[in-house]
Amino acid sequence: MENSQDFEKLQKQIENNITEWYPFEENIEYHILRDFSKEKIIELENIARNLKENNRVLILADNKLGVKNICRNSKNENQLFNKKEIEYLLDINGLTFRKFYYPLPDTNLCNVIFTDEHLPDRETISRDIVFYKENEFKENEETAKYKEILNLDENLFKIFANTFFIECSKNEFEDNKIEFVSFSNMRKEEYRIKTIIKGDNVYKQAGNEKAKSHIENIKKNIDILNKMNLKTLDRYEEDCIISSYQRNGKTLDKYIIDLIKNGQKMEAKQIINNLFEELKEKLEIVHTDFNVFDKYNIKYEKQDIENLTFVRYGLWDLIFQNIFYINGNYFFYDQEWIEENLPLEYIIYRIFTYNQELERNIDKNETYNKFNIKDENIHLFVQLDNKLQEETRSELSWKLNNTDFKEEYFKRYIERLEQDREKMSQEFSKLLNEKDSRIKLLEDNMEHTCNLLRQKEQEIELIKNSTSWKITEPLRKLRGHR
Repeated sequence: MENSQDFEKLQKQIENNITEWYPFEENIEYHILRDFSKEKIIELENIARNLKENNRVLILADNKLGVKNICRNSKNENQLFNKKEIEYLLDINGLTFRKFYYPLPDTNLCNVIFTDEHLPDRETISRDIVFYKENEFKENEETAKYKEILNLDENLFKIFANTFFIECSKNEFEDNKIEFVSFSNMRKEEYRIKTIIKGDNVYKQAGNEKAKSHIENIKKNIDILNKMNLKTLDRYEEDCIISSYQRNGKTLDKYIIDLIKNGQKMEAKQIINNLFEELKEKLEIVHTDFNVFDKYNIKYEKQDIENLTFVRYGLWDLIFQNIFYINGNYFFYDQEWIEENLPLEYIIYRIFTYNQELERNIDKNETYNKFNIKDENIHLFVQLDNKLQEETRSELSWKLNNTDFKEEYFKRYIERLEQDREKMSQEFSKLLNEKDSRIKLLEDNMEHTCNLLRQKEQEIELIKNSTSWKITEPLRKLRGHR
């Protein structure tokens, strides 16, 4: 019951995600048709029949072939349409001009929206964060299924997307150039932002009123990057963070991995070393009696931190995924978080912790040794990382999504199976006992019957050997010949 209430609470917090990102235009009338299914065909026909010139219809529909329906054995799929069937219905109703968006995991709890111009790959599909109701058992993980599909052909995603958001009209309209939208629903409300890739830029805005102060903090971090002469792709205008979209660029982690796979390991190491030297030089080293471990009440001995390099501007999300390497220069973006008096070594630790592929290609222990990162430092970094994550993440979202919750649910599911197995075992034992009893009864009856038969056989033998039987034998033969 508690989980159901939590689910409803989260849904209420983010239920407007599916439409609030859409750039509604003035002087255009929009007709929104939600939960489109076979029951709403007449409603679609009426809207299309009366649609004025240049007005548009926004259709939200579950996909009959969506991975969610496959994984969860949906019972209402007979009422749904697949993409081809929807396109046919739009055509016969004159809605021939349209654009498809693909929200995941669905239109009620939307985390990410893809388009034909920006389809997911194995990495970006992980933004499909699924929230679980208490009694919802999934036969397969949706993300794993999508990865299988993407391995075959990324265009297959259009067929198996969970849901559709369709912008359509009887008249040709100008594309809004939106390619991709994501929402940071795993965070506390005051840190939630929406990210929109549109044209040559990436736009970040507050996801709600509470998050506007977070946008202001990101602005300050951009100012710090500029002040420290660290190149950034980010700028801001009023309440919006704007980044230059590197359409064909590679983030530093992918650039490094490609170098290593091409046999250029020494060059890759040099690029990493140069980055850390630049950060060490520009983030302003400090010597202080109060550091980030003190702030978060993480206990340590003085000797545990003597080897660490504390910096004033601890932009702790300077991981390689947030850096582009362009013409020998590092360009930083997405720097939302900062802590004063933070160890530079902690940033190095996070680079490997949050990129498994990088860790597979580079010996992190070799890097740790180079920068004198010790086991006692790692112990402190793990605690600090947990504290920082707890500070920003939504416990409600985390509870409904994270592995611990799913493990707890499956644990209870298994316990129920064990109970059922025990009950079935008891019933089986009872049947066996009853069977044994019946067999014993049958055996006793059979033995009694056999005894009776033997008794009758003896009686017959006695009769056959009697004098009267022998005397009447000629008469019996005579009767037999008549």
